[in-house]
Amino acid sequence: MVILGVDPGLASTGFGAIAFKNSIPPSLIKCGCIKTSIGLHISDRLAQIYADTEHLIQTVKPDLVAIENIFSLVRYPKAGILLGGVLGVIYLSVFQHGIRLIEIAPKEVKSALVGYGNANKKQIKEATQKILKITASLTFHAADALAIALTAYYRNGHQAKV
Repeated sequence: MVILGVDPGLASTGFGAIAFKNSIPPSLIKCGCIKTSIGLHISDRLAQIYADTEHLIQTVKPDLVAIENIFSLVRYPKAGILLGGVLGVIYLSVFQHGIRLIEIAPKEVKSALVGYGNANKKQIKEATQKILKITASLTFHAADALAIALTAYYRNGHQAKV
């Protein structure tokens, strides 16, 4: 089974795909970021995220997509609206491919990987690298996306093997 984790963002959408079979621990397939330029119009940026998500799904062929359930702060309503656009194009791509999608709250990711709902980004990144035995450097967005994929893996009844 292949799980694609997504950490949505307008400037940088992190992605991380893991594979596993039966009792074999998950392994890294691919991870990285979809980056957009702040100089482009929002429609161009969303079109790029959509196209890159399409390419990613066609390349990785996930059985499940897990996406971070985002929230918006009241004092930054525009950020929430823009992020809603990002989610919309990702949801559309996943739907068009007929792939099951689940949303995972940030606190669940932190609890699943670190055992602490208020863990910081560095702790998540280190736990992700340790679990997947990644020695190369990861961006925080890619690490977050892999952490989301791992949380989906644990949600399906698998045990953490750190």
